[in-house]
Amino acid sequence: MDKNTGRRPPCFGLCYRQTQAIPLLSLVLLLLAFGAGCTDSPETNTTENVTSPPVLHYERGDVSIPINTSEIPVRGFDANATEVIEILLADQRAGALLENGWKIASIRTNFEGVYSVDPARTYVDVEFRGDEQSPSFFIEVDDQEGHTGRGFCNVPRWRGGPFAGPRPEDYHKDEAVRDGTNWWYVYDHHNDRVAMVYNGTTIIYLYPSYGTQWYETVGKTGDTRHLGAL
Repeated sequence: MDKNTGRRPPCFGLCYRQTQAIPLLSLVLLLLAFGAGCTDSPETNTTENVTSPPVLHYERGDVSIPINTSEIPVRGFDANATEVIEILLADQRAGALLENGWKIASIRTNFEGVYSVDPARTYVDVEFRGDEQSPSFFIEVDDQEGHTGRGFCNVPRWRGGPFAGPRPEDYHKDEAVRDGTNWWYVYDHHNDRVAMVYNGTTIIYLYPSYGTQWYETVGKTGDTRHLGAL
């Protein structure tokens, strides 16, 4: 206070508030420093706590094909991708596709389980592709029951004939019923050949080498009398 005027200096209120703020600011800085000290703890080897997706192998005889599950796109399902692939690799169709150069392109929730007693339940479809131009072949996996189901190729069906409409440009499939079994023939129009023959549970022929003897003796003619000899 000014002795001559009896008034407080103009900066008295500001100086007083600044004096009060110093302990509070110090406390904030102290807390920040303490927090920084907690986060700057010695580095730990985090790689020991991370489990990398396993690389599975399809093996038959001298054939060993690695499958890195982390590189396979997973779409729309919450099942364990590794478990799905392990179930799949026991299926003859997967072996035929892999040995002929096809790759697992994706794992996804499939359409409604129309073949199940529980139509609301979904399954998992594993997609195979030979290359960018090839069609896809899907194998259904029941991850709850631990087995595979139906398989199908995703090309359009075309029966031919004057009322069938134009033939698909790239691929089409058509059905032949023999011995009570539906055989689906997949036609490759790029190379003018049959690319695959399959039914709901088996790949019977796959270009260029799988099931060649069957195709030469039965597939071209439909003569099933040779089936017992194959």
